[in-house]
Amino acid sequence: MTNEISPEVRHCARVLIADERDNVLLLHSSGYVTPESEYYVTVGGGVEEGESLAEAAAREAFEETGLRVAPADLGPVVARTEGVWHAGHQDHSYFFLRTERFDVSFANLEPIEAADLNGLAWLSIDQLQAADEAVFPVPIASLVKRLLSGETPPEPVELEWANWRGDNKRCPLP
Repeated sequence: MTNEISPEVRHCARVLIADERDNVLLLHSSGYVTPESEYYVTVGGGVEEGESLAEAAAREAFEETGLRVAPADLGPVVARTEGVWHAGHQDHSYFFLRTERFDVSFANLEPIEAADLNGLAWLSIDQLQAADEAVFPVPIASLVKRLLSGETPPEPVELEWANWRGDNKRCPLP
C-alpha cells in the first residue's frame, strides 16, 4: 500500500473508538448497499482537500458521533486497508482512541449519512468477533483485540480488503 496521495483514490480516515470497558463504538446501517443489506461501519470518512489524515479523522468523529477530539490526541495510524468500493479505489487509514463512554449524537451528520445510519452499538470484543464479517470495510476484531491489550503496532497493520459487499450479513443491535 502506498502513502502517496492520489486524486484517483478516495482517501478515508477512520477512528476505532473504545470506551473504558473495552467496548468499541460502531455505527449501524441497513439497506444502503442492497435493500436487504445490514452492516456496521467504523466511524470515519473521506479526507477533504488540505486535511491531514488525523484532521479528517477528528472531523469525522465529531460529525458522526458529536465527540470532539484534537487530531494530535489520535496518535499514529494503527492500520490501513485499500480496495474497490462503488467502482472506485479507496484507501482507509485507522486511528485508535480510548475515551470514556459518551452519548453519541447524530446531529452533525451529512444528509447522505443521516439517511444511511440508523443506529449504533458499543460492542464488547466477543460481540465484535461475532459480527466481524458485517463490519465495513474490513473485519477489525483481531486488530481491536490487540489494541485493547495495549499493543500499538510500530507500523500500521495491513488489513486485507475483504471484497466487501454487505449483502446477506445480519448484525442486529445488541
